[in-house]
Amino acid sequence: MTYIKSLLINCLTVFFVNQVIPDVAIDYYSKLPKIGGDIIFSFGLGFIGSLIFPFIILFKIKPSHFKVGLSAFVISYFAYSIVNLLPVGIKVSSAKGYLIASSVVWLMFYFTNHLELKRYLRSKEDKMDMKGYNNEEQFEDKEENKEQDRDK
Repeated sequence: MTYIKSLLINCLTVFFVNQVIPDVAIDYYSKLPKIGGDIIFSFGLGFIGSLIFPFIILFKIKPSHFKVGLSAFVISYFAYSIVNLLPVGIKVSSAKGYLIASSVVWLMFYFTNHLELKRYLRSKEDKMDMKGYNNEEQFEDKEENKEQDRDK
């Protein structure tokens, strides 16, 4: 359920940033009839932003706040840097608009993925407490051994 909340919050953030920031212009005459390009851009970028933490876990990278923040930074700034090159229905007309829009989206991506990271770390601590492990290394070694045994 937290992923759905994260997806919804990220999509709405991108949509409202595109509507509110003065130097971000929406092309109402996009090539997509009945659906503006800004809605598709908002959903696409929100979807990608909500996948940051699940991909960190999927690729078995040790999650940290720095990795989540850096990933969110790269995604948000890259997305707003290419909107003028691709016909997505949004144009950024100044550097100020670019920095404000990218920064707000970056902060929200980080916030939603931070909440997922916090929930993940709390559940991991609860598992360690239930199984009686003193430190995280013992717990991780035991979990890795279980995964290796399942793979065989």
